[in-house]
Amino acid sequence: MILDVARELAPVAAAWTCAACAGWAGLRARGRARADRDALRSARERETAFVEIARRLAGAARESVDAVRDEIARGARVVAPAVDGILLYDEHEGALRCSAAYGTRFAYFAGTRIALDDPAALAARTVAAGHRVTLGDARVAPPHPADTAAVGVPLALDAGRTCVLVAGATSELSPDVIDRLVALAEQASPAYLIALDREHDRRRAEYDGLTGLLTPRAFRQRLSALVERARFAPATQLVLLFVDTDRFKLWNDAFGHAAGDALLRELAQLLRGAVRFERDLVARNGGDEFCIVFTDTDKATAIERAELLRARIAALDCRRLRPAGATAEVRITASIGVAALPADATSANDLLERADAAMYHAKQTGRDAVAYVELDGGYARLRLEERD
Repeated sequence: MILDVARELAPVAAAWTCAACAGWAGLRARGRARADRDALRSARERETAFVEIARRLAGAARESVDAVRDEIARGARVVAPAVDGILLYDEHEGALRCSAAYGTRFAYFAGTRIALDDPAALAARTVAAGHRVTLGDARVAPPHPADTAAVGVPLALDAGRTCVLVAGATSELSPDVIDRLVALAEQASPAYLIALDREHDRRRAEYDGLTGLLTPRAFRQRLSALVERARFAPATQLVLLFVDTDRFKLWNDAFGHAAGDALLRELAQLLRGAVRFERDLVARNGGDEFCIVFTDTDKATAIERAELLRARIAALDCRRLRPAGATAEVRITASIGVAALPADATSANDLLERADAAMYHAKQTGRDAVAYVELDGGYARLRLEERD
């Protein structure tokens, strides 16, 4: 009887088994389909993210190199959320300089330098390899002691325009994530190079080729911007120094234009050393005329600093700038005019004109002196007792 029951249940059991197998197969198929859909959705999201990154990079390339760097850092966080430290190194004076650092752990890297041939530095090894380098690929030190994983990816390897992206994380980075960072670097490279070329063009337009100081046009644009901002901050103080070299024509006639250029470069270096704040301006106004703008400086202090600059120019040993064998003596000094905003002027042009007029007062009353605008609108030469 038992056998009869077993025989009767066998088809039912077989049916149940088939149904179960079919059910499991269906579940597996649905699981695979769900996984495929998830993978497809992730792929589409990554594609959308890269399209958006490309759009933002193109816009940043029209702004500045700094804007491109910011977008690279933002994009790295999008495609690799585990990355919490990003460094960008640029070739500068034969070394790699950290031009931008993102992330709390990496902030102190900004401005640091690495030798191009440093075998322990991830950025330098990346340049040498010419492709991605991870901590596992080479015996290099992690960018930060807390890094579990890090990767260096070249953005550009052109001579003089080398740039490397270094990303670090306190957790492991999967091969897929590293591939995304490499893809980001490849996408960002054209934008970086375009922005770099634009910056070089802008610098050539804004800075004098001989002295490295601001050109007259760039200086006036920046001065106008400072004056415009001062309108909304009544406490702002701007002081302009108009500097004209005494006897420069005699120097040129005696020693030639090459010596004249050498003297202008020497004077430019002195003028750069006279400024203190980042917003201060130093410009070549044309020929042997220069301008300095002191920001956040009162007029009395600016006059003192102008006198110090005059004394340094008068003490300059110019003999080494003369051609070999030259015996003529031409003493180089400077006449400096000082005018302040808002005390002496209400606009950028007015400020320039008043400082220029003060400079001519110094020149016409004996040269080698500082003159300034008085309270009554006239001009006064800094007296010897005032210098002391």
